[in-house]
Amino acid sequence: MPLSRRELIKSLAALPAAGSVAGRASADVDISASASWRPRESRKPPNIVLAVLDDVGFSDLGCYGSEIDTQCIDGLAEAGVRFNNFHVTALCSPTRACLFTGQNAHRVGVGNIAEWGRPLPGYRGYIRDDVELLPSMLRRQGYSTVAIGKWHLSMVNDQDAMGPFDHWPTGRGFQHWYGFHGSAVDHFHPELFRNHRQVYPDKTDEFHLTENLIDEAIGYLQDHRVAKPDQPLFLYLGLGACHFPFHAPDSYLRKYRGRFDLGYDSLRPQRFDRQKQLGVVPKDAVLTPRPIDTTPWSALPKGEKAFSARTMEAFAAMLDHADDQLQRLVDALRASDELDNTIFMVMSDNGAGGGYHRAGVLDVRRVAYINEEPVAAKIRGLDLVGTEKSSPLYSTGWSFLGNTPLKRRKGDTYEGGTRAPLIVHWPASGLEVGGLRSQYHHVTDVLPTLLELIESPEKPAMLDGTSFAYALDSSGTPTQKKVQHYETAGDRAIWADGWKAVTLHRPGEDFDDDIWSLYHSDVDFSESKDLAEVHPERLAELIDLWQSEAQANQVLPLDDDLDGLYAKVAPRPRVNYTFYPGQTRYNRLSAPDIYRYNFRVTANLRSSGDGVIFASGDSAAGYELFILNGYLHFVYVHTREEVYRFRSESPIPDATRTVLVDGQVSGRGNGAVTLYAGGEKLGDLRLPKMWKVEALNAGVRCGENRGAPISFGYAGSFPMIEHLEDVSIDLDLTA
Repeated sequence: MPLSRRELIKSLAALPAAGSVAGRASADVDISASASWRPRESRKPPNIVLAVLDDVGFSDLGCYGSEIDTQCIDGLAEAGVRFNNFHVTALCSPTRACLFTGQNAHRVGVGNIAEWGRPLPGYRGYIRDDVELLPSMLRRQGYSTVAIGKWHLSMVNDQDAMGPFDHWPTGRGFQHWYGFHGSAVDHFHPELFRNHRQVYPDKTDEFHLTENLIDEAIGYLQDHRVAKPDQPLFLYLGLGACHFPFHAPDSYLRKYRGRFDLGYDSLRPQRFDRQKQLGVVPKDAVLTPRPIDTTPWSALPKGEKAFSARTMEAFAAMLDHADDQLQRLVDALRASDELDNTIFMVMSDNGAGGGYHRAGVLDVRRVAYINEEPVAAKIRGLDLVGTEKSSPLYSTGWSFLGNTPLKRRKGDTYEGGTRAPLIVHWPASGLEVGGLRSQYHHVTDVLPTLLELIESPEKPAMLDGTSFAYALDSSGTPTQKKVQHYETAGDRAIWADGWKAVTLHRPGEDFDDDIWSLYHSDVDFSESKDLAEVHPERLAELIDLWQSEAQANQVLPLDDDLDGLYAKVAPRPRVNYTFYPGQTRYNRLSAPDIYRYNFRVTANLRSSGDGVIFASGDSAAGYELFILNGYLHFVYVHTREEVYRFRSESPIPDATRTVLVDGQVSGRGNGAVTLYAGGEKLGDLRLPKMWKVEALNAGVRCGENRGAPISFGYAGSFPMIEHLEDVSIDLDLTA
């Protein structure tokens, strides 16, 4: 049974709340007044590198207790400062909105991920036009500004060739951008952009997105070094690792074979012990129990254990590989004599996620958009996990490990969703080597911190963040943060004065009926003891404080109707679409909806020849029309194991100038197509199961397939540009 949007967000993003405390709703902060930070002397303002990992849990890095090999990041921590009380918003887009603005996510319009934007002020899915971002501020200080990788701060229907580009990186202060828009990017076959144009990297050698992003980052670093050697550089690096799908090169996948066979229940106490030895959790911290929605490892059948462990191997391989690529960037900075005078921050955008089936999934879309994935299909695909023929995600059991010792996971406002690793490395500043900081801080605090560290005269009119520059020089200075609220899909939390209130919202029920818990965060690192009944007055005060914070930050009105959000942001379907060979791919939500409407595809040929006429999707869910050795092919992939294929009985005549596909959709989820060449009927193909065009990678490509492989029926992009005039798709919107 397909997941509802609510179930999907709980699986990918999870729900509860984690926050910060006291005081008034949103204070304007004087960043120059933050205590004990000691200005540094330097030959020029420091470079800034912000490296943001994706869905990496609090304990997933070696320097935070993991068994995963992250030598580069661990090395940065050993020569810099780690924070163990740093918080984010629990979801990708809101965290980035906070990072770039220094303001709370809802206040600037990004209370949820961009794809789930809706017509409410706090949930638009993009940063308000009147809010200035960090790169613009830094440009006034003489910085070159470059964004590499994940953006995730523009609406899906703004991501076509003609924009609008107002909310793309180059519209928000970055001089250069190379990367991708959303989440869940295919690391072997990504949709990539440079500034305003889609680009298609060479994939003749073994290609992986993380390597490509670091190549680009190093290239921009070198360009800056040559062109502007006396000016500082701001480089934002948003890696796709380790958001699903977990994709890694074979050598890294092989490296982790068998490493997780003990299962999450046995490995979690081991991580916890290492965390205590490292000091990243207090000696008196409590290891929270496995949540009731997570299957005990011992209860998994043998085959499911093998598959589940394989998904965690793929996650570890992806993180290890990303760490090695970060080392290349560090080495490039060192080689150019820039590393010492670079403020290099590494963080994650939210806690570890996980979801869907108790053993994880081989293909996320199969579960999210189509139907359940049978255990037998997982086991048959065991050796595909982590390769281009998979889009895997692990179960909540492994996020339980990734967020050790915390409760819950990505999307939850408990600490498992919102407490993230943060490392600050800046040798020229004389930071304490191997320092550990426990002051409570939030991602909104990064912007004012950076402005203070570079001694910027910038004083933004509105800031919710509090600089933590003071903490870099002093482990003992009390937290200067006063209050922080959280909200994700109706789940809420508030932190103030070392106490935290948090609730998980029950979908469809009155928000006033939600049950709140209370934790004394200053002494209870992992939220192990609910004190709601012991201190009801304090809980009531915190709930009232959450309400005032929510009112001041555009969190209200709350809305838990997450089903059908795409319908709220996608353009209305058109009667006719015309595509031209070699054009920029047309994004998934704007693409013709052949799932809901009868359709007709008409391809006008200039001459006979082989190649792709049109394609959409990938090998997990996709469809394509192509000519190979003169034979006309139509392939519809419902799942990797349910592929419907048509091939003409004989080559189509050389004189053929029109190919037609007539599609009849009899109710959502099934249909049939009839194919014609030059007006002559070639045959029919039943499509007993179909998928929604909103699936990832569903954007239409015309005259070639430079995107992800679909049928694997040909090599490379298989262009037929010189043979194809255009392709039109007509929808019957009256049906």
